[in-house]
Amino acid sequence: MIEIMTNKSDNKIKKTYQVETGYFEDDLPYARIGSEPKILLNIEALSTEHKPPSGFTLGQFKKTAKPFLNDYTVYLVGRKPNLPEGYLFDKMADDYAEMIRREFKGPVDVAGVSTGGQLAHYLAANHPDTVRKLVIMSSAYRLSDKGVEIERNAAKYFQQKKYGKSMATMMEMVFPSGIKSSLIKFFIKVFGKMMFRKVKYPNDFLVEVRADREMNFKDRLSEIKAPTLILSGELDIGYSAEDVRITAEGIPNSKLILYKGYGHNLTMSNRKQVLKDVLEFLRS
Repeated sequence: MIEIMTNKSDNKIKKTYQVETGYFEDDLPYARIGSEPKILLNIEALSTEHKPPSGFTLGQFKKTAKPFLNDYTVYLVGRKPNLPEGYLFDKMADDYAEMIRREFKGPVDVAGVSTGGQLAHYLAANHPDTVRKLVIMSSAYRLSDKGVEIERNAAKYFQQKKYGKSMATMMEMVFPSGIKSSLIKFFIKVFGKMMFRKVKYPNDFLVEVRADREMNFKDRLSEIKAPTLILSGELDIGYSAEDVRITAEGIPNSKLILYKGYGHNLTMSNRKQVLKDVLEFLRS
């Protein structure tokens, strides 16, 4: 449940929203908050398990959705479970497009963070009828060389069932250095085996990180016609500032905001400003 204050005829009214989770009929897992006819669809970032969000992920979704609830019904949608080998972003984008056409009968506003932002490139270019406006956060037309190295190592450990070591390796992209990074990686490494030992389809994570590593959308950026906002931290090692600028230059109707002093965890560490900028873009 989430509560927000709304203004109606200059009177403040508290509205309460229930959070719903489940699967669409094509097995795409989702969480939903809101009651407005306009749809804001968030494509979930990299996930080790394709199921409806819960726990920390669901809590972060609630915080992210709250500023938009006067305007939108907000969704967070993941990938369907048990993806076959070689199921890359173009095929995943087909799944999202089919769902959008069926469930919403027309284009929606789409946002994606990190892997979700990469996938959003394909959705907007391959299925322009499904995207009204596009927001790409902490992402670019390709993963950086350092990002590729991190994800390749994480995949290797995951295949060896060293889940704690795999997830700790992924944290190198989010928290590249410092005491905080060391503590987070230590705890994830220690408790990771317990956290991920019940993952039903471990191949889903491996399929996604392969899609991350193999993506290079540079020559297709001009095919994205939707008005696009690109947000990134200038210190992001997974998606370099140079590649983010190239992405913005390649998309015809785009606006770029680079935040100084922030890395790949931009949407958590600078949440208030990022959401303000996104809402301003969507309302413009």
